[in-house]
Amino acid sequence: MTELFLGVMDLNEAKYHQIKLKNLGVDIEFKTNGETCTSGCRVTVEMWAKENDQESITSYFKSEQGKHTQGLNLDLNALNSVFDTSMSAVTCQACGMEFSPTEKECPDCGLVYF
Repeated sequence: MTELFLGVMDLNEAKYHQIKLKNLGVDIEFKTNGETCTSGCRVTVEMWAKENDQESITSYFKSEQGKHTQGLNLDLNALNSVFDTSMSAVTCQACGMEFSPTEKECPDCGLVYF
């Protein structure tokens, strides 16, 4: 069966999601990879699942994201925008305001761009 890589997460966060997904019938396996995982004060692991569980996993993470963004007026297009200094105008990823890329801070909300 093909495996699905979910990402690298802090061990405690990964365990939280593992428990929640187990309740949905999805088994999550933790793997360590010397190039992506860390040990010491902050331990991270790779999370893997069966590819045929992808629909349940996607639904779960959308629900989890909704808990953190509920009540917020998010502009997802603004979040996906890129600060490109060659453009005549850029869109702030936090508030959606357009401004000149010569400015390194959004004039509306103060988000700093380097």
